[in-house]
Amino acid sequence: METIHLRPATPLPLHDNSSPTTNKHFIVFKHPGYPEDYEQNVLLQLYAWDSPNGGLHAGTALLACSLIACNAWDGYLTVERDGQKLDLQDDDILSAPEYYFHVPEPPTASADSTSSRNHYKYPIYPSFQHWAFPHRHVPSQWRGASGDEGGSVPDEPSSTPSVSSVSAAVIARDRACAISKHRDYIERAHLCPRNELDWFQKNGMRRYNARLDISGDVITDDMANALAMRADIHRAFDGCKFAFVRKAGRWVAHFLETTYELGRMYHNRPVEMAAGVAPEFVLARFAWSVFPLVKAFMEHGPERLVRVREVCEGGLREVVKTLDPVGFAQITGTTRGRSASPKSARLLKRYLQSWRRSVSADLLTIKLNRRLILQRKAANTRTIKARLASPPITAPICNLTSSQHLWIPFRQDPQAEAILKPTASPFFACESFESADRATAPSFAATTALPSAQTLWESQGSRSMEEGICVMSALA
Repeated sequence: METIHLRPATPLPLHDNSSPTTNKHFIVFKHPGYPEDYEQNVLLQLYAWDSPNGGLHAGTALLACSLIACNAWDGYLTVERDGQKLDLQDDDILSAPEYYFHVPEPPTASADSTSSRNHYKYPIYPSFQHWAFPHRHVPSQWRGASGDEGGSVPDEPSSTPSVSSVSAAVIARDRACAISKHRDYIERAHLCPRNELDWFQKNGMRRYNARLDISGDVITDDMANALAMRADIHRAFDGCKFAFVRKAGRWVAHFLETTYELGRMYHNRPVEMAAGVAPEFVLARFAWSVFPLVKAFMEHGPERLVRVREVCEGGLREVVKTLDPVGFAQITGTTRGRSASPKSARLLKRYLQSWRRSVSADLLTIKLNRRLILQRKAANTRTIKARLASPPITAPICNLTSSQHLWIPFRQDPQAEAILKPTASPFFACESFESADRATAPSFAATTALPSAQTLWESQGSRSMEEGICVMSALA
């Protein structure tokens, strides 16, 4: 008989120390308009993993610096602060440890924008939320670049799915993870994050959607703004670990932060971008991943010249102003990453409103019940006093049957005591009429000392023990 044969154990991941992403090479980019002392002019730094010796793709570096410097597409790099402009092509490799990013000074520049050494202190966007998308100045190598690497191009146009079925449609379109090509546990990943809905609407990004009839909180749920990714890669994507850029005419994954295996496996790997994915959303994701790297520049050093978006009487407008670390903390108090979607936020808001209404109703019920209890207590007190003050009802003891009950008051009445006569009929004390109805004679303590009287009050309904005790004639 054939027996089971086990496969060899899965080997541990190989950590190749020669892989660029395992090295700590990075390149510093400085702002020439700020002092050199104490690293006050370090605009950002990027890991240099595009070469085994520690190099960085020039096109990616220039793009990152240009976006931060208020979309300064005419910016250039120098090795020295007063050095010559470097003549670089997009696919060249930067290998020096630091560079200066310059922006030509406009004719209308103010005196405050020029440092002591006559270097233009150009403004920057302090965060992604204040970044203005360059609709008319998208880099030429990015325009119309989706679906040009042999991705999943449909044979014929298909109708765009509804918002509720976008996830299934994206997975059906891409068929596998855009990075790893795995098909297990893939899910939809947004390019422009869902929690950047406010930025999305203010910058008019709806024009790049495949469907122009969606709006409101679900405006980012469009197929042009989504890719299929494996769950763990999706999490790294939302953690700003990597973004997509153009290198050598292809879409590739460019890692911005260190990882254990993902960077070593997928950095600079070509990515098949599905047809229908808007490259403008890919550019927005790259900016969203890069702007957190400016935080150190804003939180350290002197006041920074920034361009921010403010609300005025005519609507939104960009203004240039100085911002210190405290002011920067105030305008960037929002969270990043996989925050709650607009739908989740609406559900949470509805839950809180329902919870408040429930608590209010409970408090009102408690208040009403308390008032009702007090009213009943007061009514019982009045009833007791009225019954004790009412004249007695005569009932001959000889006319009572076994099913009738008597209510003998606890209060001492001298006149009643004078006419009490002994009787041979035993009576049994009960605490209430209900117990008297259910009880049998052996269940009670015989009290032959309870005599009959000419004047006894006949019971009608339940009474409290404050008025008297219930007695039942013994069954023969």
